[in-house]
Amino acid sequence: MKNYAFINIIFASIILLSSCSKDSPVPEVDQEEVSGATLSLIEVEAEEHGDHYHYHDIIGGDTTNITFSGEGFLPPVDAHVHLEVGKAYKFELKIKDFAGRESQQSFIERDDQHFAFLLGIPQQSIIAEYADMKLDSTKVKVGINGYLRVQKASESFTFRYLMRHLNPGVKSEINPTTDIFNADFAKFGGANDLDLKFQMHLVESGHDEH
Repeated sequence: MKNYAFINIIFASIILLSSCSKDSPVPEVDQEEVSGATLSLIEVEAEEHGDHYHYHDIIGGDTTNITFSGEGFLPPVDAHVHLEVGKAYKFELKIKDFAGRESQQSFIERDDQHFAFLLGIPQQSIIAEYADMKLDSTKVKVGINGYLRVQKASESFTFRYLMRHLNPGVKSEINPTTDIFNADFAKFGGANDLDLKFQMHLVESGHDEH
């Protein structure tokens, strides 16, 4: 009888382990494992409405695409972007995951965990605002999509786009308007998902590119 009881315990254990294995959730594939990115800067028309702006596409407006690839997400050699004083530009970031699929929307859907910092820009030379939208049409501030308005000219500088993956609760400490250019981004606990750099030059109208 003891042997039969021991065998029954073994069978029960096997059935229980098999059931647990089947009920275990499939691990979520991390859509934020980035393999590359492309930043597009597209000239638009900025229409002032009191304390805010509306932006409209321009047929034939200047468009610049910068693709970052390889180890360290390096831009093309000698990548040098000119933006003109008095003009506005829409920026759009396309991100590729480990399988080469576009994954930028996953950053927007997890807006409580993400915020982009725009660094290296000379003071008062650019005004930026974010314009991200979740799949349910909720407007959020992440920095995948937005607008830049160029206020004054500058010498060439290294523009740095840094997407921060924030620890739980940290996003509430960020002011999505004033912290866009905050060089002290490290105080907002988390890790960097993307750190993209290239040369930018803010020029007066009629400036010849070089």
